[in-house]
Parts: sequence; structure tokens; C-alpha cells
Amino acid sequence: MWTALAFAIVGAIHLMPIAPIFAPEALSRLYGIAPTDSTLLVLMRHRAMLLALVGILCLWAAWWPAVRPAALLAAAINIAGFLGFYALYGNPAGALRTIAIADLVALPPLAFAAWTTLVRS
Repeated sequence: MWTALAFAIVGAIHLMPIAPIFAPEALSRLYGIAPTDSTLLVLMRHRAMLLALVGILCLWAAWWPAVRPAALLAAAINIAGFLGFYALYGNPAGALRTIAIADLVALPPLAFAAWTTLVRS
């Protein structure tokens, strides 16, 4: 039960920025950027879709244990990748800091899910 809850939390965190897929104007609210540049708009909407994919995978893993290793890998790569780039560029303030905090909040449940899935099982 606790493992499923951990996956559900990680999944919910990854689903939070889904709005730009359906409403590009949400980019201003989420990231402080105006969706006027079509290249940036495509990239940010694609980012939202990939995050949604990781979130759905984690929610699926909450109820189907066979999916858990793939969900762990996807979420870990996503979180570590963003936090690594964030640190590489000097921990910028603003919306990126909010994303970094959300990823840091996701780390304990992700670590617990990894432990219960890979070590304890």
C-alpha cells in the first residue's frame, strides 16, 4: 500500500504541469514565459506531454507492480536530469526554482518506491 502511495505521489507531481498541452497560455503562469515564440511553444508543450507520460506511468505503477521498474527509471531520469541541469546553470531563481523544489519533494517518495520495489521485494 505504501509503495502504491509513493508512486501515486510521484505521478501526481509529474502531472501538475499538464495544462500547457491544452492551454498554451498556461506557460505564463507556470514558467513566467509568454508563448509567443512558436519554437519555444512547441518545446514547452512537448515537455508537458513527456511529463504527463512519466506521471501516467507512475500512476499505472501504483496499481500494477510489473510496471514499477520502468516507472522508476523514467521518473529518476527526469528528476535527476532536471536537477542536474538546474545546478549546472547556477540554481536560477523564478519558475525554475519552483520546478526544482517540486522535484526535490518527489525525491523521498521516489526513493521509497525504489527501495520497496528493488531492494525489499
